[in-house]
Amino acid sequence: SRSKMLVQKMLVQTPLTPPGLGADVVMPSINEDTPTTTSFEARALELLRLGDNARALELLEGADKLNIRLVNMLFTALIGTGVGVDAAAVRAQQACAAHGIAPNASIFNNILAALDKAGPPEAVLAWLAKMRAAVPVTTTAANIALKAHLQRRDFGAAAELLRSMMKRAAGADYPPPPNEMSFNTVISALGDAAQPERAESVLSTMIDAGFTASPVTFTATIAAFAKQSRPADAARVLKRMLAARLQPDTWCFNAVLSAYANAADPEGARATLANFEARAAEECPNAAPDLVSYNTLMLACARGGRPAEAEAAFQKLLARGLVPNEVSYSTAISAHARAGNAAAAQGWLDKMTAAGIAPDAVAFNAACSAHARLGDAAAALRCVDAMRAAGVEPTASTHAILVNALVKAGQLDAASASLQALLVAGERLSAPTFNTLISAYGKAGRRPDAEAAFSAMLAANVRPSLVTYNALASVYALEGDIDAAEAAVHAASQRGFAPDRFTYAALFNACEALPARDRRRRAVPHVTALLSSRVELTERLRRSSARLLGDDSFAALLKSHRGSGGGGAATRAAQRPRASPSLRVEAPEFVPTGAEGAEGGGCSAGAAAEAGEDDGWTEVQTSRRGGRRGKAKPPPAAAASATIRKEKPPPPRTSTAPQPSAPSPVRLAGVPLTRSKSNRARLLELAQSVAAAEAGDAEGGSPASGDGQRGSMRSRSVSSNLADALTVPPAVPLTRSAASELAITLGDDMRLE
Repeated sequence: SRSKMLVQKMLVQTPLTPPGLGADVVMPSINEDTPTTTSFEARALELLRLGDNARALELLEGADKLNIRLVNMLFTALIGTGVGVDAAAVRAQQACAAHGIAPNASIFNNILAALDKAGPPEAVLAWLAKMRAAVPVTTTAANIALKAHLQRRDFGAAAELLRSMMKRAAGADYPPPPNEMSFNTVISALGDAAQPERAESVLSTMIDAGFTASPVTFTATIAAFAKQSRPADAARVLKRMLAARLQPDTWCFNAVLSAYANAADPEGARATLANFEARAAEECPNAAPDLVSYNTLMLACARGGRPAEAEAAFQKLLARGLVPNEVSYSTAISAHARAGNAAAAQGWLDKMTAAGIAPDAVAFNAACSAHARLGDAAAALRCVDAMRAAGVEPTASTHAILVNALVKAGQLDAASASLQALLVAGERLSAPTFNTLISAYGKAGRRPDAEAAFSAMLAANVRPSLVTYNALASVYALEGDIDAAEAAVHAASQRGFAPDRFTYAALFNACEALPARDRRRRAVPHVTALLSSRVELTERLRRSSARLLGDDSFAALLKSHRGSGGGGAATRAAQRPRASPSLRVEAPEFVPTGAEGAEGGGCSAGAAAEAGEDDGWTEVQTSRRGGRRGKAKPPPAAAASATIRKEKPPPPRTSTAPQPSAPSPVRLAGVPLTRSKSNRARLLELAQSVAAAEAGDAEGGSPASGDGQRGSMRSRSVSSNLADALTVPPAVPLTRSAASELAITLGDDMRLE
């Protein structure tokens, strides 16, 4: 139904993967191998298209003679009737053997697509090996293999496959050349793995290699930053997309909106939506805000603790002629619940019912959470009773809310008894149900009960989250048991969780509870790990570190991390001046580009004319060196009242490398150097070192030493005179150079820690 589709779209608030990145089972084509199509084939295909897989299977199994198209239909019918993919693939192979048919790429693509949807990634890779032994591997199959590697978190294998696809030798059967979906698959997976900088680096590599990035590719990159609550970076990638003269669609703008919603920034979301509306009115009526857009604005207001503004967004939605759905009402309920207004939350639940929309579990849970926040366990229980009376089954979140309500009311024993009853009844539970109780026991000084709750969690086969281990570490920290706290953190790392600021806070609290003679010794490794991590150094962590190590020792350690270049986000955050709490970040203004260099200024694909030649090396900001995970400096604000302005860039450093005595073409292994569309620093540094070497030869000087050349390659600065010093020949895509850059981006250091 339309409502269900809209609910699925609203998942963009934990942003959606853009369309076109998945792989569906291939519907056989009746014109695949020969121009002749029999009425038998047409009948079988019609049954499949109607979803009548059982009759199609009966028809195909009764055929006297099959061809490759009919075998493909047989496989699809088997899958549709519930046969496992491996079993269906074996039967398809048996049919090929029985009728003297050689399997072609289409049957393997069909099998791989089905495995991609329902099978483990290991099965995909096993069938790819079978395909490679039988027929040439297609790009579609290689893209499915890329996805399988990424699902296994084997980023090294995925990077190697994509690199080899980019460097494919002419005439080689394997691997096939990449296409846009190859890069989209990797970008989307990096976004899911919380690696937005690397996702953007792959986008840049794609462009450098001569491939055309579409709005889908940019949207996947924007979504990667949105998932990490980094709206400034999401907006920056959108502006980069506009600079490339690509027209963003509704999905793209909604991804940017979701970044502001995830960051609980209603001002940024509102400014972004205003720009979105203006752009739709002036240039792109086919890319106008939709229901998801206004629901996302409501979510930003809800998370920002502004229920009145969420209601205003709801009214704006109605004024635009849109029909609110379950998500609209649930978000309004949640906005009041977060503000602790249980009566208003209940009122919106009643409005939802009056509008003819049956409340779902999300709506009931939001209303129930309003009572739980106030510690009104009785009202929360009444809400759950109403939920059951409406025919809606409580979810794992419902049980977590009820336990939290009892904890808020100070009824720990009742919360524990409720949890035990849920376990006995076999109810589906989630980690938050246990986390609330573990944390409450810790604050009450009941360590044995907290450990018992954790043991019950494991016995119920509920996977602990990082919050679970942080809660345990906090329990031990209150007792000054640093060994137990470290053991909890180690257990979290064994499950693949990287420490966050709450992890380090628990460790520091445990160290501060130690005798004075032991504090510094036990704290140094943890402070060092914090400065080397991607965790931002908050004011609380900064103060704790200084207390544990001493102001001078902490300052020296911080300085050593700056000097070595090994500092993580915490070190970078410590180097940034702290902003005044009164300052707020405005959404950037998205300047329309359709009127510049375009004929007609329409929104259709290809409406914008090709950009003219620039006058040298045009710099485009990228995140190659690792973006900040904290609040980044935004682009210029849309509103005239913006309180933060873009700083002027520092003057370029003067290069110390020798300059050529006369302009001369620069070639790498006989290939002319192209103007990198993203101005990749490493390509420029390589060009600079080659130019320096040529200049040295022309002047009769000795070439630079190997150490000197390697030092130049490692340098991060780019000479401002480089554009004037080099005469660049006609652009030829540096495919191999771009592939090498991908190796740097996704190579051996690609680990999720």
